[in-house]
Amino acid sequence: MKQFFQKGSKPNQLVVAFHGTGGNEYQLLTTIATLYPEASVLSYLGTEGVGEQRRFFAPLVNGALPRANFDERVTAFLEEVWQPQKLYDEVIFIGYSNGANFILGLLEKNPTIANTVILLHPSNLGYQYVSGEFATKVIVTTGAQDELSIPGQVLSLANQLKKHFPVDFLLVDGGHGLSEEEVTKIKEVL
Repeated sequence: MKQFFQKGSKPNQLVVAFHGTGGNEYQLLTTIATLYPEASVLSYLGTEGVGEQRRFFAPLVNGALPRANFDERVTAFLEEVWQPQKLYDEVIFIGYSNGANFILGLLEKNPTIANTVILLHPSNLGYQYVSGEFATKVIVTTGAQDELSIPGQVLSLANQLKKHFPVDFLLVDGGHGLSEEEVTKIKEVL
């Protein structure tokens, strides 16, 4: 999996980024620089599809998660790609849309993969979490007019996550895009 790495001035803090559909490994760098200006950054490029269809797992089929492909991609990432966790005291995962959904799959398999997880406009696709409560802080965002990450469904996802993680749910004005208001609200709850 192609990646971008930038060493930060805070040596023990790492932000790991996963772009949205059609994005690339640079898509979230401005947001990360605002939220964690001194952190090292490790950003991945999805391997499913190309160009505007690039993503981390196969597209939904009739609105449903392609579970076999999804699980295969998540497991491959955890077994073959993910190593840095041991090298840093603080690990933050941030993902937008398809990238946020991919992170939700990582949390299914490894609920302590990061200290903080920021899910920007995820979808509620029927994730299943292991029983227990975990210290991983989760921030979930969506827009009030988001037609892809439907606010009511994302709120339901946040409530499901609250059974296992400390969760902040942030509803902002706008649709399926990142806004300055959203980044400001995230900074307030970090």
